[in-house]
Amino acid sequence: MVGAVNDDGYNHTPAELNFEYQSGTRLYGTGYMLGLLANADGGVDGYGGLYINIMLSPQWILTPEAGVSGYRRGQSKNMGSIFLFRLELGMAYQVAGGQRLGLKIAHLSNGDLYSRNPGENEILVTYSLPLR
Repeated sequence: MVGAVNDDGYNHTPAELNFEYQSGTRLYGTGYMLGLLANADGGVDGYGGLYINIMLSPQWILTPEAGVSGYRRGQSKNMGSIFLFRLELGMAYQVAGGQRLGLKIAHLSNGDLYSRNPGENEILVTYSLPLR
């Protein structure tokens, strides 16, 4: 996580692990995704939403995603609510066999639905492989 600073005494950046499934079935280029992200401080974020793969070249793929999530804080950052919105933008290089190596940036927040909305930004290194 990036930006996990000076939040009620929580001012460090824990390691994160993210698993995400992107459906192969798409309607007008849009598919659904489901994910689970956990950090070293016990924070867990389960999410789902929509994504689009934009082929910039045969190897480079831009992937915007938008979704909603349920967040359990653990000893991690207080996000102001359990319900969060998640926006992501990924860029990946695809090799033979459909495997991808990339970078993803994400923003999480409760969209000011609650009085406390510190938001959170993440930078994640990604490795993807097709399930066939």
